[in-house]
Amino acid sequence: MEETGCSKSGAFIWTVTSQEVRSYPISWLCRKHYHSMEAFSNYDLLDVSTGQKVAEGHKASFCLEDTSCDPGVQRRFACTAHTQGLGPGCYDTYHANIDCQWIDITDVPPGNYILKVTVNPSQLVQESDFSNNGVRCDIRYTGSYVQARNCRIVVS
Repeated sequence: MEETGCSKSGAFIWTVTSQEVRSYPISWLCRKHYHSMEAFSNYDLLDVSTGQKVAEGHKASFCLEDTSCDPGVQRRFACTAHTQGLGPGCYDTYHANIDCQWIDITDVPPGNYILKVTVNPSQLVQESDFSNNGVRCDIRYTGSYVQARNCRIVVS
């Protein structure tokens, strides 16, 4: 998925073992930082009646790291140490204030929709179970605000 006005150079390589995932970055010239994968998650806004996609977005992985981990699990990867990856029992959390992770709804009329989020859509990151990588939420858009409710994991 190419972004308008952005060019990319370089390549990405994943090295995977049973214990960890490591990545080497894609350089996104328009943002002046690296992404470890082009689409870490996809966001689709679907018409509630037809299921047809009315808007879309995605999140490129800025830096894949152990942001936090389960109790008793030690962080192994940190972008500040120039090591990218995810250790078992750890997560990479992107906060809402990080740029370029949205759906442009400028031309979307008010109404009811479904938000479909898919994480690791190309299955580039090795996982023990890919079936739980989708979430759907019921969306009500009034033209001035969006309300999300009934979010649920969709098993594929």
